[in-house]
This record gives sequence, structure tokens and C-alpha cells, in this order.
Amino acid sequence: MRGSIRKRGSLWEYTINLEPDPITGKRRRKSKGGFKTKKDCEASMNKILVKVENGDYFEASNMNIREFLDHWINIYKSNIEASTYERYKEFSKNIASHIGGMELSKLKPIHIQNMYKNLETNLSSGTVLKIHRMFHLALKHAVNWQMINNNPTDYVTAPKRNKFEVKVWDTDTLNNFLKDIYGTNLYIPAMLALTTGMREGEIAALKWDNVNFKEHFISVTHNFQRVGNNYELKSPKTAKSKRNIAMMDLTFKDLKTHRKSQIKHMLKNETSYNDEGFVCAWDNGQPYRPHYISDMFRNSVKKLGYPIIRFHDLRHTHATMLLSKGVNPKIVSERLGHSTVSITLDIYSHVLPNIQKEAVERLNDIFK
Repeated sequence: MRGSIRKRGSLWEYTINLEPDPITGKRRRKSKGGFKTKKDCEASMNKILVKVENGDYFEASNMNIREFLDHWINIYKSNIEASTYERYKEFSKNIASHIGGMELSKLKPIHIQNMYKNLETNLSSGTVLKIHRMFHLALKHAVNWQMINNNPTDYVTAPKRNKFEVKVWDTDTLNNFLKDIYGTNLYIPAMLALTTGMREGEIAALKWDNVNFKEHFISVTHNFQRVGNNYELKSPKTAKSKRNIAMMDLTFKDLKTHRKSQIKHMLKNETSYNDEGFVCAWDNGQPYRPHYISDMFRNSVKKLGYPIIRFHDLRHTHATMLLSKGVNPKIVSERLGHSTVSITLDIYSHVLPNIQKEAVERLNDIFK
């Protein structure tokens, strides 16, 4: 690879043909002029050529941030779940709406910091934090691809997630609610959430093959993830999410009853029932979708006049009940499928003071 030199007026200029842009594949050139003598121009060009030959030189890309993110997502999508790909596309739109037209090479930490501040006026702090993490990853790859010298997100203050407040029902409320919805499509999903701590996507994906009536446990092996306007059956993201959950007596009894009822219906409607083995299924055998479970729960809570919580909060109710009864947080963490027990302790820190009081009272009996 060599460069060329030419005289423009009374000054000299060199041009070097560089390797194609690693993202777009477009041809790139490095030009510089203003040299008073040919010798000075050659000396400067030769320094660049040595760096190019040694792999120590790169030219910052002039593509804008919107173009870069589009290219990055298309390259990186093979490394992530389809649902994550869809979420990253949405995050990229959020970023592009503020700084998309800016050249990547001119991006500074102050631009990013101001963007986060603006995003927080319309988005939750948790969402902005997720945008920050994605943007940091994308710009890390831009550095690796020698498009920019450093990662400007390293020099900003990352958005802080607001403290999450867990909303749960007390035992009287949850028991009354289960009685009120007994026999409806909502009963089995709500009962499973309250007695196992499973997520709605895990409940919707649960099959009878994963219910071990002999050993009294449920195996969580899949969940439904939203991809665009559809759902796909996926394996859990982490090994801890794939777990066995011991069934309570109520869980065992209600699932047994539900299974018998489902089989009876299936035998009466053999021609119209497509048995795919799902626990929560329509009359034709098709599984409930997670959004249907959430919508059904929200409507029932409002209609029946119960304290407003989300379906996901039934999982929190399950965990809170266990911890308040003195169950080891490690066991609770395993039932919920958290990757670490510290996540469990952080989410349910509101329960811990009461647990500590009970523990101290027991110790008081020892030192009397």
C-alpha cells in the first residue's frame, strides 16, 4: 500500500488509500495538505504508512450514530435472542431520536449525558439504564473495530435505577381472590404464580411432561418470549432459570383436578383438540399467551375490587410469604430462578428486618 503526492498551488498534499470501512465496506482515503515542501509531505506520509503497515493506524469512521447502530445490530443479532434483538432495535430508535444524526467520531460524553437526562423525561430509569448498557456495548465494539479511539460511555454517569417497590397481597386477600376466580381460565395461572413463584411466560410454556406428580415437583424448562407481534417457545436465558420447584399440597391437588378435567374435555373433542401438552390451554389445545394471562388478571382484579397489583406481583407475593415464614433466602432464590441469592435479598429487603427480629428473639431464649 503506497500513497501519492501532488502539488496544489504552492503547497504539497498526500493521499493514502486505506483498507475498506470494516462496517460498510466503503473505500477509504486519508489526505492531508498544507506542506511547504515535498520533503515534509513525504516524511509525514511515510509515518502514516508505517503505522498502517504495522496495524497501528486507524481513521475514525464518518458514519453517523444512527447508521452505526443499524449496522451494529445487524452484525450482533446472531449473538442474542430474538426478543433482545427487538428490544435493542427499540433502544436504538430512542438514541437516534436524540443524537442519531451526529457523526460517530464526534460523539462526546456530554452528548450522551444530556441524552440520558432527556430520555428520563419519558422513560423509566430502569429502561434508560438498559439503553446505557446496550450503547456501551455497541461503542465498545466500535473501539474494537477501530472506528473510534475510546468509548465515551466510560466517562458518563450511568443512569441509576429507582428503588423498586414490591407490591404484594396479604394471605387473606390472595386466598379470597383464588376463591373468587376458581373455575375460570385465570385460576390455574394465578394459583401457579402464588404457589410456585413462576413467571407468566414460564406458566404459559408449562407442559404436563414437566409436572412430576410422583415426586411432587415442577420442572421449569421453557418460557414464551415475545418476538415482534408473536411469541416463541425458548429455553431460559440462564442455567438458574431452568429449575425444579417442589409443589405445595394445593398446587398438587389443583393440577391433578385440572389434568383430569382437561383429559375429559380432550376425549370429547378429539377432532378439534390439538394436544400439544400445555397445562394452560384453550378448548382447542392452543396455549395461553403471557399477555392474555396478564390482561385477564388485570381485568379480574379491577372487576372484583381487589388492591391493584400486576400478575408478576403474585410471584413477589410468593417470595415474600416464604421469607416471612423464615424460609432460607437461598431456597427462595432457587424457587424463583434468580441467578444469585443477592438478587433475591436486594428485591425483598423489606422482609428482612422482620426475619432478623424473629432470629434475635430465638437467640434471646438461648441467653436467658
